[in-house]
Amino acid sequence: MLNSPAPLYVRAAQGADLPRLAALRAEAAAWIALEHGSAQWSCPYDAERGLALIARGATVVAALAPRGEAVATVTIRPAGSPRLWNAEELACPAHYLSSFTVDRRYAGRGIGARLGDWAAWRAARAGAAVLRVNVWSDNTALHAYYRAQGWSWVRTATGSRSGALFERATATAKEPEHVREQGPLRL
Repeated sequence: MLNSPAPLYVRAAQGADLPRLAALRAEAAAWIALEHGSAQWSCPYDAERGLALIARGATVVAALAPRGEAVATVTIRPAGSPRLWNAEELACPAHYLSSFTVDRRYAGRGIGARLGDWAAWRAARAGAAVLRVNVWSDNTALHAYYRAQGWSWVRTATGSRSGALFERATATAKEPEHVREQGPLRL
């Protein structure tokens, strides 16, 4: 018999989480550069922008225990960038992911998949037909990951190093069994 995954506890990020978010990003950037030869996230973490997204309630963290250390994070917004998505795409009700990061110590445990499923379910509840993400064009390993998780490649936007555009429909998204929300979320 297969073991069920440990619950994933999702809560709104707080200002006090900023050092952890910066550390997760730095760790991910180093791993991506070493393992995949991509410069994704090689720019320093923008703490001011991070705090603004936290203040808007757009960033969440996930832990393996209530009030535990963040092992993953994602930012979810109701609007996409017109630099990446065309007018027709932006007219479709969608939510957009960014800064989707899982602590490398917990890689391979399905945390990213569960957090992505949860984000799709939350997007569906908010009336979004699709959940979208843009990733670095040269990070083909990440492209393969998204495809394996059921995302469809839309196109690659020219003029942006993070212009590989992916989406997944939310119509069939169900509340993930092993994800627990903690406290109010404003997504």
